[in-house]
Amino acid sequence: MTEGIEVKPDLLKFAKISTMLVIVLTLGQASTGLSSSYGYEVAASHTYAAQLGLVACIAIVALVIMSKSENKKLKGMSFGLATIWLIQYGLGEMFSGMTWISLIHAVIAMAIFGHALALMRVIAAEHAIHSE
Repeated sequence: MTEGIEVKPDLLKFAKISTMLVIVLTLGQASTGLSSSYGYEVAASHTYAAQLGLVACIAIVALVIMSKSENKKLKGMSFGLATIWLIQYGLGEMFSGMTWISLIHAVIAMAIFGHALALMRVIAAEHAIHSE
């Protein structure tokens, strides 16, 4: 006889908050990225926000797994967000001196933003199911 696994809605709530943080950091990254192209010295802020976003994306994956949710879409999207942020961070670190990379960097940032918004909806729906 198998016992039902109890999903932990509090961890899903923290994953949702972390996703909000990723959305805000993505917007902050956009503003500091554009500001640096106009001569403002914001490279350190851009780097710190990227590092914080990477940690937040890894935290989302950990929180989703620890919540014991069986939603495969939720798990896949959380891993996808962490993977694309890691790729974005790697591109930023490796090609920081090349100005043309910002074209690719900006497109990936828009994809991260859209993906995080979609992930937020999936987390909210899963949280609503298990919070009662």
